[in-house]
Amino acid sequence: MSETIILILIIAVIILLRIILGVNKKKILEIAENNKLNKITESLPDNLEICKDILKKVKNEDVKIEESENTNCFYFIATNKIILNKDKKYFTRIQTIAHECIHSIQNKKILWFNYIFANLFNLFWFILLLLTAFGIVKNYMFFIAILLILTLVFYSIRSYLEIEAMTKAKYLAKEYLEDKKIKEVNEISNEYEKLNEVGIRYTCYYLMSSKLYLLLIYIIVSLIRIFLA
Repeated sequence: MSETIILILIIAVIILLRIILGVNKKKILEIAENNKLNKITESLPDNLEICKDILKKVKNEDVKIEESENTNCFYFIATNKIILNKDKKYFTRIQTIAHECIHSIQNKKILWFNYIFANLFNLFWFILLLLTAFGIVKNYMFFIAILLILTLVFYSIRSYLEIEAMTKAKYLAKEYLEDKKIKEVNEISNEYEKLNEVGIRYTCYYLMSSKLYLLLIYIIVSLIRIFLA
């Protein structure tokens, strides 16, 4: 059965990607747990002020900034707003903030395409899943192919945006630290390099696998419908 073969192949691809990319989220957390560097950057301003300073450096001060407790930092193209975590504990916060500032100056057409495409993709998957579950859609292989193509498009666009932001953020964060006369700037920058090496591989795996899992769910629902027919 073709659907079963594809199911097995996708599971194999996810496992291989995890092994080949050496995905290790714990390593990211370990790098951030550097007491020496965390103590050094504690003296820096709060995240809101750091973000304002970095936005000035990239000449994009029109961006709105908002701080929140227990949240991931992200740039939201629809409102032109950067959401920041209030936590000042980790030295990695400077690069994280720089990362979001880089997102704010990326090509707006690509950012909007990514935002609209990602949301339409999720909506399409959800509706398709319901239609398949209720037996309205029966051309499973056709829609599996469609979902696979959409996954590749999503990954191509989103990974480009993330890798560019992660790569440039290190240099932007280093400039900020130099402006603040941090003596250990090279040591911190080297740790950012290590963080990016692990982080880029993790991000690539996460972006691809998150959509492949959606495809797996659809294939499983399709197989259930086939067995019930």
